[in-house]
Amino acid sequence: MLNKTTWPLLSLNKRRNQINTNPDYQRPSVWTKNQKQLLIDSILHDYDIPKIYLHEVEKNKYDVVDGQQRIRAIWSFYDDEYPLAKDADPINEFEVAGKKYSELEPEVSDIIDTYNLDFVILDKTDEEIREMFLRLQNGTSLKAQEKRNAIPSKMRDFVKTISSHDFFYKVNFKDSRFTYDLIAAQMCLLALKGNIVNIKDKDLNDMYWNNTEFDENCDQARNIKRILDYLNSMFPSKAPELQRYSVVSLFLLIMDLMPNYDIRGREEEIAKWFIDFESRRLLDRKKEAEEQDPVLVLYQRWISNSSDTIESLTYRHKVLKEDLLDNIKNLPLKDSQRSFDEAQRQVIYRRDNGICQECGKHCDWNDWEADHIVPWSKGGKTEIENGQVLCPTCNSKKSDN
Repeated sequence: MLNKTTWPLLSLNKRRNQINTNPDYQRPSVWTKNQKQLLIDSILHDYDIPKIYLHEVEKNKYDVVDGQQRIRAIWSFYDDEYPLAKDADPINEFEVAGKKYSELEPEVSDIIDTYNLDFVILDKTDEEIREMFLRLQNGTSLKAQEKRNAIPSKMRDFVKTISSHDFFYKVNFKDSRFTYDLIAAQMCLLALKGNIVNIKDKDLNDMYWNNTEFDENCDQARNIKRILDYLNSMFPSKAPELQRYSVVSLFLLIMDLMPNYDIRGREEEIAKWFIDFESRRLLDRKKEAEEQDPVLVLYQRWISNSSDTIESLTYRHKVLKEDLLDNIKNLPLKDSQRSFDEAQRQVIYRRDNGICQECGKHCDWNDWEADHIVPWSKGGKTEIENGQVLCPTCNSKKSDN
């Protein structure tokens, strides 16, 4: 259901505490001063302003579905945050050029106060509101991530959670128009696929729509958070090297290293290597063309163009991984076999007489765990000599530690 109403601008200004211009599907304020000035000038000349759509979330409380840029421009003019344009024409023979609201003649400010703005009040479900927002924005300059932000999907909610991770406080680029959400979405897609894929807008859109019921507590979600926790621990403060392209590549690198190498406690060392790599890359760009490293030249091309394609991500990952392993030579490689096979389990059980090596309890064949003495995550081999019998309780306690 929808209702139409009209409010004078003075009434709109007084309703600020009733109107939320920033529901989670909305983009931030993006209008320039010139756009705001043009709106006020149109109001002074009594030109028609497109209607504004509000969602009544409770009695006399509204979210802005469409028109938040106009409302913010009106409110900020009332607050004297910007003046009218320096070349604005007089209004009823009163000069208004370069003047703020408080500087206008009463006869002019009255025109603004009494200007009637049309509103459509919506009473719909959250999903319907998001769909209407997307339809109303069709054909405007909304960026792809701004549109994705309005998709009713639990994947969208998870991406927003990830984009507020402490690691993003360390990066050297601004969160303008949901840039952090974009990078977080690209990270999520790489982690969900488990390998290198295209992370272009179409691919991200598909991820949102195909994961509308995404479980933020699933193994994939926990893995994403674990990688970001590691990246966050690598950098104690904001780092100039953490640009948009490098953040995605670093996420991909740690995603590859974690299951294959023991990198626990190596955060500072890996961060130092990365900073050194970026320094070498930037210095190489200042050399004469014939003296430049061809590997770094091509790396630069791939971060400058089509950085979200599988070709770019693959080449950059290959360069980073090879460079890291060349410079950090003592990273323990994990055993490719994660679990003990049936034959190994039988030998371990008989050798330990089915006795839990922690609490001494006897375990039935169907109620015990083959445990790595030196954890697999720390480079322990999946071999009989590194295996032991643990009861489920003791194995759970060891996993928690």
